[in-house]
Amino acid sequence: MDKNDQPLTISLSGTKKIKFTVASALLSQLGERLVGAPHIALAELVKNAYDADATRVIIRMMPDRIEVVDDGHGMDFDEFRDFWMRVGTPHKETKRVSPALKRPMTGSKGVGRLAVQFLASRIEIHTVSKKDPNSELQAFVNWEDAIQAGDLIEAEALFKSVDAQASFPENKPHGTAIILANLKQAWTPQETKKLAQEIWWLQPPFRSNPNVKTDEQKNFQVILESADEVATREFDAQMRAAHNNWYARIVGRLLPKTGKSKEEKRIVKLAVDFHGDSEPITYEYSVPSETYLVPYCHVNSLEFEIRIFYLWGKQRAEISVSEARDYFKEFGGVHVYDAGFHLPYYGPDTDWLHIETDHSHRLAESKLLPKKLQEGVTRGLNFLPTQQRIFGVVNIDTSAEREAAKKSDNPNDYLNIDITRDRLVRNEAFADLCYIVRFALDYYAFQEARRKAKEREAQSPIETSERTFERLEEVLQEYQDDIPKDVYKEIRNQARAAQQVSARKDEAFGAQAGLLGALATAGISAIAYEHEVAKQFQFVEEIVEDIRKVRVSETAARHKLDDIAAKLTEWANRARATRAIFSPLMEEENREAKGRFKARVLIDQVRSQIAVLTGSISINTSEIDESWRLPEGRFTEWSAVFQNVFVNAFNAMLDSEIKMIAISSRAQGRSRAILVQDTGIGVDLETAKELFEPFIRKQKISRERRQLGLGGTGLGLTIIRMIAESRDCKVAFVEPDRGFSTAFSLSWSETK
Repeated sequence: MDKNDQPLTISLSGTKKIKFTVASALLSQLGERLVGAPHIALAELVKNAYDADATRVIIRMMPDRIEVVDDGHGMDFDEFRDFWMRVGTPHKETKRVSPALKRPMTGSKGVGRLAVQFLASRIEIHTVSKKDPNSELQAFVNWEDAIQAGDLIEAEALFKSVDAQASFPENKPHGTAIILANLKQAWTPQETKKLAQEIWWLQPPFRSNPNVKTDEQKNFQVILESADEVATREFDAQMRAAHNNWYARIVGRLLPKTGKSKEEKRIVKLAVDFHGDSEPITYEYSVPSETYLVPYCHVNSLEFEIRIFYLWGKQRAEISVSEARDYFKEFGGVHVYDAGFHLPYYGPDTDWLHIETDHSHRLAESKLLPKKLQEGVTRGLNFLPTQQRIFGVVNIDTSAEREAAKKSDNPNDYLNIDITRDRLVRNEAFADLCYIVRFALDYYAFQEARRKAKEREAQSPIETSERTFERLEEVLQEYQDDIPKDVYKEIRNQARAAQQVSARKDEAFGAQAGLLGALATAGISAIAYEHEVAKQFQFVEEIVEDIRKVRVSETAARHKLDDIAAKLTEWANRARATRAIFSPLMEEENREAKGRFKARVLIDQVRSQIAVLTGSISINTSEIDESWRLPEGRFTEWSAVFQNVFVNAFNAMLDSEIKMIAISSRAQGRSRAILVQDTGIGVDLETAKELFEPFIRKQKISRERRQLGLGGTGLGLTIIRMIAESRDCKVAFVEPDRGFSTAFSLSWSETK
């Protein structure tokens, strides 16, 4: 071994100790690199207030300073020393919920407080701990002095304890006020809007009842006070943006009685407003009705508003779809307010209107709407929105209901709070409440079904390319005298050349259309068949259970029965695994909603779906950049692409000793590519383009694969190319890395 290759060894004899030091300038670098923008830095202080169990935060923006004041639990000296003054403390990571309200912590790294030096060079802290509301801790940091201190451990903050004198929101005796002076940035209305984009999801959409702990946990209000009215307006609008991004709005009111008869039919006045329509759709229905037989309406007064949301695609006001989905998952559903107080039982986790129940049963017709409202509509109830796509408020007053009931023949049947204090008594009055609100939702569903049907009818037939070029020639001839002759000639020649290319493409597409249509029909049939298969699995399981219960005295017979039961169980397990291949088609949202899905997550899901086919084949996705997102498309489209790619790879590796697939991401400038490589028989790159043409297949597929229906039609790569091109992507076979025989590339360009 060469002496330069010898490992270095140091004798520890006679050595001395020296400690690492950290330059205090790191405070500045950490603050800037961790946040990067003023609105993110200020949002960190608001999130700290949320973690401190605050219910209200006031942000006061003035020309020379910013104040962030909350009514949280505050800090005593020990907490100030151990948490605020200690950089990188992991207490939010170890304690994942807040002390009193048990809110999930919004941070975990313990560096958010460094964001304040990114905003201002001086900071004052006034904090009163809930543990000792008579004592106030005041602290002051001059960031410029701290940064110039040399070592980080030499950076200082000044502090003292005084009698409590600071004021906090809601007149709470405890909380924290942070004052930022010598501001480093000017705050424009656009910056305040960005601030709201960072924190809007912390603030629930409904008013809270301070007497109910579960409501207090969610109650969190952020108020901006500024002399700049535009900034305040932008902030408030953005804080409400997600709630105002409704697709449709349902407003209803139970009209007052018109007479003294107890059996009088009460009328509900309803309006359904679709976003962008000039006029709402109005309707009136009665309680009781022909489909809901009760002696009379047991509810005296009621009004409601329900908003429907489409939580996919680009949202207005730059709201993140994923954040909006998480938000309505927590706060969605139809809520009930009793004289202004929110009843926490009614919300996303309580299906009190049986919305999810009817979804699970795939009901197509409404049990509440009269037949005349359902005529001409196919499967109208399929358009009933799920709990996590709606936010509704129903306003009642149980005290007023009790007084009204005293004048009736049944003074005990009215909207009344149960002794548990969190829900309504399930009596006739509650049944009337459910009927009134659910009728409105069913009415909306059928109106939405009609709208979708009209949209499909209104879509003009696709114009042939031949007719398109004919119209182009007509326009050219009309303006021939206004166009220079050489320019006119060039445009006409290019148009005719394009027409010829288009005609060839139309001819090729016509050759594909027959089989593609048959495959599409098979896919639709598979969706319908899948629901029946689920019932059959349960039936097989019952048979297995019955076989195991059969009592026989002969050992041979017992073994035979057990063997039959085991084989049936094995078949059912394998059949379930095979069904996973078609799982992307089963959910309507997967078939309809578009989005930019994370590449690695989606590919891992496809790998899981086709696990029944992989056997011992290794599929490695670790080399895909976790931050990458595929171009916008439907989940089913991208699933189809990668399922076809994987199946082709499986077939190519049937006779390979080493069976391995590796997926990686490659980037060059704005170009992005997902590379799928395998150890199969390989392809000839000179003729590889032919493989993307329909019905061309050069692999020999085994009988087993053909029996499974996997491969063999020669359309897999054609479908891949069609989907990819519709999403502005390119597909090709490229030179594989060493150790692989085939490399399939899906590439696109990022515009941002």
